[in-house]
Amino acid sequence: MKLKSLFIYASILIVMACKDEKPQVIAIKAHPIPNHSLALEDSSIIWHQDSLYFQGKPFSGKAYSFFANGDTAIYKEFWNGLQEGITKRWHPNKQLAEDRFYIAGKKEGKHRAWWPDGKPQFEFYVHEDAYEGELKEWNSQGLLIRQFHYQNGQEVGSQRLWWDDSTVRANYEIRDGKKYGLIGIKLCKNPYDSVK
Repeated sequence: MKLKSLFIYASILIVMACKDEKPQVIAIKAHPIPNHSLALEDSSIIWHQDSLYFQGKPFSGKAYSFFANGDTAIYKEFWNGLQEGITKRWHPNKQLAEDRFYIAGKKEGKHRAWWPDGKPQFEFYVHEDAYEGELKEWNSQGLLIRQFHYQNGQEVGSQRLWWDDSTVRANYEIRDGKKYGLIGIKLCKNPYDSVK
């Protein structure tokens, strides 16, 4: 009986240790964006560093850019001149290209992008303009080419890179600020070193 109880207890510990934890994303709410609209091509716009000014004042509202056929190319929300809230960009074929979120001009939350055919291009999380959690990047064929992990903007844990043909480019782990494993350093080859 003791052996059976020990087995059950050990099984529970193993299951709990193996669970896949997602990064904890802190929900921060953006300011309510006024319903003022502005075309990003407007000649009255002045950009100063990362702030948008319209008619001499920091702009608060929704800004758009359009393709020649009239379809929306870019949608951005601003509060007091800085990007605040949702930012989206589309490909000319109407496929969503980017979906981002900003607070006071800084990236925040989940950021995603897609190739023109709808396949994912990248996905990462940001908190206070620094990477947080898992970052994934895919090539245009849909193959994963980058999988990194971050904490407070710094690489932590397992980091992996692949070439476009899916061969390993780098596969290392960061522990106590040091890299262990295949870090992807290119060994230079001199074409004149070979004997003919």
